[in-house]
Amino acid sequence: MISLNSHGSRRVSTQKDRRDEERVAANLRRGIELTELALALRLAMMRQDNPACTMADVMREIRVAKERAWRPSQT
Repeated sequence: MISLNSHGSRRVSTQKDRRDEERVAANLRRGIELTELALALRLAMMRQDNPACTMADVMREIRVAKERAWRPSQT
């Protein structure tokens, strides 16, 4: 397989490159699965207080928490 390196020039992929790509892909899959599980868990917890909660409510809560966390502290 031929690919581009970080300088944009062509090079032949090695077996190590393929293993690295497979490892990165597996890590991305695991990260996505963990994210899905965490979102589902948060939705279930929110539905204990309000059964009408939706995934949009979960995402809104995450966005607000992120904005709050990035806001400069007023101390």
